[in-house]
Amino acid sequence: MKNALLLLLITLCSACAKNHTVQPANLNFLAIERKPNGLYYEIYYGSDVNLLDLFGRGMREGAASTTLKCALGDDQDFSITNRFRYSAYGLIDVDEANKAGGKYNYVTSATLRQTVNNGSTQEFLSTQELNGLLSGKLQVPCKVVITAWGYKPYYSNTMSLPVADLLREVNKP
Repeated sequence: MKNALLLLLITLCSACAKNHTVQPANLNFLAIERKPNGLYYEIYYGSDVNLLDLFGRGMREGAASTTLKCALGDDQDFSITNRFRYSAYGLIDVDEANKAGGKYNYVTSATLRQTVNNGSTQEFLSTQELNGLLSGKLQVPCKVVITAWGYKPYYSNTMSLPVADLLREVNKP
């Protein structure tokens, strides 16, 4: 019931939301590294758009959420009302180390997870589950999704995360 009311509220609010004038960002993947605890993966990438000052109000001002989402399964509907069953997901941060070497450089500390029970439960994916899920794939599609009060959601262009790089990190001892 709560999900239905939330969906209705989002639908009603999106009808009166303003269009933003920012073009979809082009993202370029640089690297992925598994954190020592094994639950988080740092995804490094660059952008031709300042994603954390999208509306020109200052860093992180005006945005309700700034996330990177990657579709690990076959579902590639990035709309905010869709919950991927299998995803990599995390908040966007500035890459202080500037690993991407571009104009705007970001890192996302992402979890690789499965969403079940109509979105009410999230579980970390095991190494075995990830190997099975990603076998036969060459890349995983990722997008930046930014929401802001009074605006329609912002979506970047698709960035391809190479599965070989992801599995290298997943299978590290």
